[in-house]
Amino acid sequence: MTKQKLRWGILGTGMIAGKFAFDLPRSQGGVLLATGSRTLASAQRFSFQYGGKACAGYESVLHDPAVDAVYVVLPNGMHHEWTLRALDAGKHVLCEKPFAANFRQAEEMFAAADLSGCLLVEAFMYRAHPLLHSLIATVRSGILGELRLIRSNFTFARPELNHDARYHSGQSGGALMDVGCYCVNLCRQVVGVEPDAVQAMAHLHPGGVDEYAAALLRFPGDVLATITCGMTVVSDDMTHIAGTEGRIAIRAFWFGRDGFTVTRGDHTQTIQVEETRPLYAMEADAFAAAVFGQAPPWISREDTLGNMLVLDALRQSAGVPLG
Repeated sequence: MTKQKLRWGILGTGMIAGKFAFDLPRSQGGVLLATGSRTLASAQRFSFQYGGKACAGYESVLHDPAVDAVYVVLPNGMHHEWTLRALDAGKHVLCEKPFAANFRQAEEMFAAADLSGCLLVEAFMYRAHPLLHSLIATVRSGILGELRLIRSNFTFARPELNHDARYHSGQSGGALMDVGCYCVNLCRQVVGVEPDAVQAMAHLHPGGVDEYAAALLRFPGDVLATITCGMTVVSDDMTHIAGTEGRIAIRAFWFGRDGFTVTRGDHTQTIQVEETRPLYAMEADAFAAAVFGQAPPWISREDTLGNMLVLDALRQSAGVPLG
């Protein structure tokens, strides 16, 4: 990693913005320069806690010539607009997952990145952790025999708040978009090809979004994956990967902290991957490496578009508006 630092601006002051800003000082190639919020008071509170300067509104961050890259961590329904604005301002963009409200928007965003000459990457932070590479390599090694079934679950249970964009269809909220997108992404990585058929069922919230959902993905090669996700559900957040000769279990894969177990017959081994940097610092370093030409983006355009296609199809199957 070069000693050159990527100077960051953050659009938004929510929970994920705070996690990124908290981890950024432990990255090798990033520094927080500015954060924009709808109100100056919110930006000032964020700046007092994490550093950088406070900006009233998002445009102020985009117009700052000292900002190299922008992290768009706004509600899902705002990703498209503010990514386009950031690219038009000549900023590299790390856009929080889910990348856009739908596939069409995602295509427009990448087309704009091409025109701007700036880097645009989707922010699935877990993909920057070496644990995922170890997991994929283990599956590819053949230790499980022929891959057959994947079960992946990601839920949380928090009090519902009126201002929470997750419950608003106009902001492309819902469980599939908020957390199911992780499970879709992981299943696609594990299998290594795109699904050829998907189905989903969901319990719809009065706000028009899926409060909790279950989905089935069929992949070429006789592989089936089931996904469960929810915003008002307490569960174990486990993923199981099963083959004809063995199985893998991994808890809360998006944290990358507990490793995973591989079981064949009566033998079980735990595989850990040590990493001293926190998740969002690794993500910031992966982005900086791509900006400075030291490594390709850790999540490709094709990968992001593939994930959006599946999310669109699942929401359509479940009767959820695409936004």
